[in-house]
Amino acid sequence: MASFDRKVERNRVRMNKKGKGPSRIGGGGQDPRYSLGPKGEGEVFRGRNILLPGVLVLLALLYAVVGLIGNASEVNSMLFWVTIVLYLILALTIFLRKPYLRIHKGWLYTSKFNRDRALEANNISKIKVGRGKITIIPKSKDVNWVFYRMRNRFDTEAMGERLEQYAKLHHVSFEKE
Repeated sequence: MASFDRKVERNRVRMNKKGKGPSRIGGGGQDPRYSLGPKGEGEVFRGRNILLPGVLVLLALLYAVVGLIGNASEVNSMLFWVTIVLYLILALTIFLRKPYLRIHKGWLYTSKFNRDRALEANNISKIKVGRGKITIIPKSKDVNWVFYRMRNRFDTEAMGERLEQYAKLHHVSFEKE
């Protein structure tokens, strides 16, 4: 086991020398590429999920109404009430977790499908800003990042202005619709 630990340590030192390891920025702070989430450095635009939690609450209410109208023996089962409560808890969890776009020096961060994602400026093909929608198109085959004013309550005007500055700074194609 000791030889394995030595190999790991040797590889860690080698990767840090190459600049591929988890680097540190002055004073021991973490590199912003590795500090995902809305609490890192940079300007953060937050939205609010309303649509999906609303649908989940409606499903829970529909399930409760159908169960109460139907057979009375099933209403008393514990699993029936646990299902309704879990739908409501899921709706509350999704509602409280705010979607975000964080604009850092050379990186963009967001959460997509319950995972934090990062996109470097040189990997962005185009940024499109519409009336109530912002689309960030990556160069790779990744999914486009789309931020809606109506669906997620983002301030798309302020985001569009900031992304226009970001696009000019990093020479990214910017398009207003």
